[in-house]
Amino acid sequence: MTLRGATPLRVALAGNPNVGKTSLFNELTGSRHKVGNYAGVTVETRAGAVVARLAPARPITIVDLPGTYSLTPIAEDEAVAFRCLTGADDQPPDVVALVLDAANLARNLYLAVQLLELGRPLVVALNMMDVAAEAGAPVDPAALARALGVPVLPTVARTGEGIARLVEGLGSIEHVPSDTSPLRARLLTGDDAVPPPPGTELARWRWLVSAAAAGTLDLAAPTADERVALAALAPAAVTAAAHARVIARYREVDALLAELGFTAAQRERAPAMTRSAAIDRVLTHRVWGLAIFVLVMATIFSSIFTWAEPIMGAIEALISWLSGQVRGPLGPGVFTDLLTQGVIAGAGNVLVFVPQIALLFLLLGLLEDSGYMARAAFLVDRLMARVGLHGRAFVPLLSGYACAIPAILGTRTITDPRDRLATILMIPFMSCSARLPIYVLFISALFPADDRVGPFTVGSLMLVGFYALSTVSALLVGAFWKRTALRGPTPPFVLELPPYRLPRLRNTLLHVYDRTADFVRQAGTVILAVTVVLWVLLSFPRPPDAPPVPVDVDPVAHVEPDMSETPDSPTPPRDEDSPIVHSIGGRIGKAIEPALLPMGQDFRMGIAILGSFAAREVMVSTLGLVYGIEEDDDDQTSLREKLREAREPDGSRRHTPLKGLAAMIFFVYACQCMSTLAVVRRETGAWKWPLVMFTTMSALAYALAVLVYQVGLALGYT
Repeated sequence: MTLRGATPLRVALAGNPNVGKTSLFNELTGSRHKVGNYAGVTVETRAGAVVARLAPARPITIVDLPGTYSLTPIAEDEAVAFRCLTGADDQPPDVVALVLDAANLARNLYLAVQLLELGRPLVVALNMMDVAAEAGAPVDPAALARALGVPVLPTVARTGEGIARLVEGLGSIEHVPSDTSPLRARLLTGDDAVPPPPGTELARWRWLVSAAAAGTLDLAAPTADERVALAALAPAAVTAAAHARVIARYREVDALLAELGFTAAQRERAPAMTRSAAIDRVLTHRVWGLAIFVLVMATIFSSIFTWAEPIMGAIEALISWLSGQVRGPLGPGVFTDLLTQGVIAGAGNVLVFVPQIALLFLLLGLLEDSGYMARAAFLVDRLMARVGLHGRAFVPLLSGYACAIPAILGTRTITDPRDRLATILMIPFMSCSARLPIYVLFISALFPADDRVGPFTVGSLMLVGFYALSTVSALLVGAFWKRTALRGPTPPFVLELPPYRLPRLRNTLLHVYDRTADFVRQAGTVILAVTVVLWVLLSFPRPPDAPPVPVDVDPVAHVEPDMSETPDSPTPPRDEDSPIVHSIGGRIGKAIEPALLPMGQDFRMGIAILGSFAAREVMVSTLGLVYGIEEDDDDQTSLREKLREAREPDGSRRHTPLKGLAAMIFFVYACQCMSTLAVVRRETGAWKWPLVMFTTMSALAYALAVLVYQVGLALGYT
């Protein structure tokens, strides 16, 4: 029974990447945070209360630290973890819960040794016990507890096994002094070549020395006295002291493994990796691995087109039906237009693409949870190294497929400021989920998307092509910056390949639900608000009434138009006849139209491009809004159909495949996201780099869109 009113127990959850730490955090707190297979997925701390169903004896707050291999501040994630553990930024935690991978114990124990040096009350969650048992190398929790001198509780975070017992152990560990650990006593009695100055704890001093040796002392935030003490030391002495401390810790790790009965072979390779290593001979092959990766991604995008289409059609029909239900009782009028054209159609044209976005998140999530995406990182790292980029950049770049904002925050794991800035400038080139509706809209409306080329549809192959184009472009941009303004050496990248596992469908579905719900909430808030504002700008002032009949013309005898000529196919109106051109938004669109004509776009697309700066998805709703107001139709045909059937006054197609291709090329490169620019401003500390990013990306987008369209015209693709 939980004691109400009791002060919450603060528990810091620490561990290496890929030990199931985030899964454990989700089980303890009922959260749905992303589970990743990379270092740096979590960069900032996040907190949550232990759920009541686990019946903690007192309230417990879990603080999830970034996954780190050690506490040596080589990158921001290690520094964040150490500052939290020592209370440098806030109060130190009451208890530290260290998550160890039972199937990969040899790699995990170095962090355990460092945590014992800190002296905080410690409890170990020995996770993945099922994987270790399946691999034929089970770990005895009692033996490990005796060796470490702290409680060790077995858990299986993926299934929730042992979670309740862990909560019980956390509540009782607070009063157990960590000095009772014989291992910690040995660690603190070791000789230090560089003793700490007065007033600085030994564990913190060792950490500062390691930071100074690594050249990342600023991450450790030393005090003025500590900085002076370090400056008085010879650089060679600092390096030697840090190196000696690492050797001493690994000596203790070897002693622990020997005490637990680990053989030399088990220390070199985790038992869980034996089967995975055999699979990796194919999946990480220089040739076959890349071929399989491309095949997997092509299959995913083909599935997006094939499986999501029926649901998209149902949503389009629902939106049309809803508009009709609203228009009928209310009748014609400004308020009716606001509801049908601004609210329902505005948000609805974006919601149509929710099935594809959800399906993309689901398939990528299954690949990531299985461990395959870490292999993709390994394959891409070879290419990144050739262009001078740090391998750590792959993690935020991969996150950029979902959204650029968390991806930019993820660059905090990159230590070198030049490498980090280069990665930040690369991320907006990655095709985020907000670009997916734009690609799908033009591909499905203007191209034979359902035609097949072998086992794949044309639409899926085009989608793969645009994602590949964005990825290659990001790499080229990074290579450009690394060879010019951000030139510098590239440090080696060590990537851990986790063992293959069956994805836990529940966690993946919850993650998909959260990401999709975020998109829907954005459609219901930001996109809807922007669309309503654009509806006002595109609807007012209203076009002037038709001029009266001249007095010198007999109103009865005047010639009626010949309705016998194609009565079912009226002549498309001229731009001057469109009600849009009389509005504020239409006038702005007409003003920028001369600049858009070289890339094959008219004022309608210009309005959509301007609207999309708030969020790329707004481009779709704005284009739907433009055609809804312009045609003022009651049949509420889908936006895809409107683009397909739109005609110029001479009867030619307004939106051709070539024009659609140029528009998609523009959105591959354009930095149409004010939130991304704001985050870059915050992370770089100045407006210089956001302005550089926006200017260069916009210029490149325009130039390439013009090039594609003009070359296409020259080749006869009208």
